[in-house]
Amino acid sequence: MPPSVVPVDARSAAPVPAGMESFYQQKVDWRPCEDDSSLQCASVEVPLSYDDPSGRRIDLALKKLPSTSGRPIGTLLTNPGGPGASGLDYVGEEGAFSDALRSAYDIVGFDPRGVGQSAPLTCLSPQEIDDTVAAELESRGSGSTAREENGTETETADSAEQAAADLAAKCQQHSPVPEIIDHMDTASVVRDMDVLRALTGDSRLHYLGFSYGTYLGSRYAEMFPANVGRMVLDSAQDPSQDHAENVVEQAEALEKSLHAYVRHCQAGEDCPLTGDEQAGVTQIGDLIRKAADNPLPVTKGQPVDGTTLTSTLIDLMYDNSTWDLLTAALRRAVRDNDGTSLAVLGNPSLTDEETDPRELAEKEARRAANENAISAVDCLDYPVRGDRAQWDAQAQRIKEVAPTLGSGLAYPDAFCQGWGHHSDHQPGRIRAAGAAPILVVGITGDPATPYQWAKDLAAQLDSARLLTVEGNGHGAYNRKGACVTDAVDAYLLRGELPEKGLTCAEEVEQA
Repeated sequence: MPPSVVPVDARSAAPVPAGMESFYQQKVDWRPCEDDSSLQCASVEVPLSYDDPSGRRIDLALKKLPSTSGRPIGTLLTNPGGPGASGLDYVGEEGAFSDALRSAYDIVGFDPRGVGQSAPLTCLSPQEIDDTVAAELESRGSGSTAREENGTETETADSAEQAAADLAAKCQQHSPVPEIIDHMDTASVVRDMDVLRALTGDSRLHYLGFSYGTYLGSRYAEMFPANVGRMVLDSAQDPSQDHAENVVEQAEALEKSLHAYVRHCQAGEDCPLTGDEQAGVTQIGDLIRKAADNPLPVTKGQPVDGTTLTSTLIDLMYDNSTWDLLTAALRRAVRDNDGTSLAVLGNPSLTDEETDPRELAEKEARRAANENAISAVDCLDYPVRGDRAQWDAQAQRIKEVAPTLGSGLAYPDAFCQGWGHHSDHQPGRIRAAGAAPILVVGITGDPATPYQWAKDLAAQLDSARLLTVEGNGHGAYNRKGACVTDAVDAYLLRGELPEKGLTCAEEVEQA
C-alpha cells in the first residue's frame, strides 16, 4: 500500500434498491481506451427512468485512470461540473490530480446521462453538424471577414421563452434517445452514481466534485447518506436556492471577477486599459459594443463579435492563470483592432498543430450539438417561479450587478417555461444526516459559484468542514497551490479533515 495512506472503511456492502438488482450486479468490462491505452474505458447500463427500471435502458460511458501503485485503496468517482461537462475528458486531463491521489485510487470519470457519450442530448441535425465541421475547418485557415450573424441581441421574456421552445423541439428531434430530455435531472444522475459506486466494489462512494459536481455530491449525500465515504465538494453550489437567485448572484460574481482582472492588468506592465479600475472596465464594455457592430478581424478563426468576446471573457474569468494572456490579447484588440489572439483564447484548438484538423472540427461539432445539456438539467432541477413582471425585474437586476458580462444571463425562468420539460423537485436545504464528514471548498473570488454558496452549503450539511481559498478563479484542487491540494489529499488519502477555519492563499503561476 502507498505510504501516507489510510485504507477507506471496509464496511459491509450497501443494500441494493428493490428492483435494481440487474443494474447493481452487472459485470463491467474494462478495456484499454481507443484514444489512450493508458486509460481504461467501459460502459454500463442504467434505467432511463428510475420510476420504471424495467423499461428502456441507456448506456453510461466511463473512463478510468488506474492507480499508479497498482494497489488502490478504492475508487474515486469524479465530476468536473457543468451541468454538461464530460467526465471522460476530465479524467484524461494532464495535471488534474496529484501524484499521491493517482497512486492511491483508481480514478473514474463518467459522462452523465444526456452528455457526451452517454445517450447525448443532441440539438443539431446531421446537416448542421456537417456545417459546423466545415465552418471549423475553414476557420483554421486564413480567417473570414464576416459572420452571418454578429453582435449581441436584446432579449425579452417572450424571446427567451420562444427560443427555448424551439430549441427543446430540436433536441428531442435529433437526440438518439429523444426521451432523455425528460430524464437528465440531478436526482437521476445521483442514482446513476450509486450504481457506479456499487460496480466499483466500494461499499461507500469516494468522490471529488467541482462546481455543478458539488450539487451532485450534496444531493447524493441527501439521498444516500449511509453510502457517503470520503467526499470533497470544490467550488460549491448552494442547493437551497432557486434558479433565478443563482443566476443573479453568478452574474454579480462574474462582474466582480472582471474588476479583479482589471486591477491585475493595471498593476502589471503595458496594460491597454487606462485610467482607474472603473475606467478600465468601461473600456472593456466599449470593446464589446464595438465588436457587436463591427467584429474584430482575425488571421485565423472566426472574426470576434460582441457575443464571442463576452463568452471568451467569461471563460477566462474562470482561470486567472490566463489573465496575462488576456492582457496581451486585449493589447492587440484595443490598439491594433486585431482579434486574432482573442479568437485563439476562445478556441485554443486553433493553435493545435499536431492533431488532425478534421478530428478537432468533429470534436467541436459534437460539443456544439450537445452544449444545451445545461438547459435540460437546470429546467428539470428548478421549478419555474414568478411571472413576466418579476422576470423583467430580475433581468434589470442582472443589468445592474453585471452591466459588462451579464448579457445572455437574463430570463432563466422564462427560458425554462418555454423549454417545457420539468420535474417535481423543489430546492431546499440539505442536511445529509448520518453522512460521513464532507469537505467543502470555496474560493473568495470565484466567478461562477460565489464563495457565499460554499459557506452556506457547509452550514447546511451536518458533517461538513469548510476550507477557504483566498483568491480568484473557479476550481481550487491542484490549481491553487500546495496548501489546498495537501488539505484535500489529506482527507481523501487518510480521512484527515483540515483544521476548522483553515484558509489557504492561492498560488497561481501565469500561463
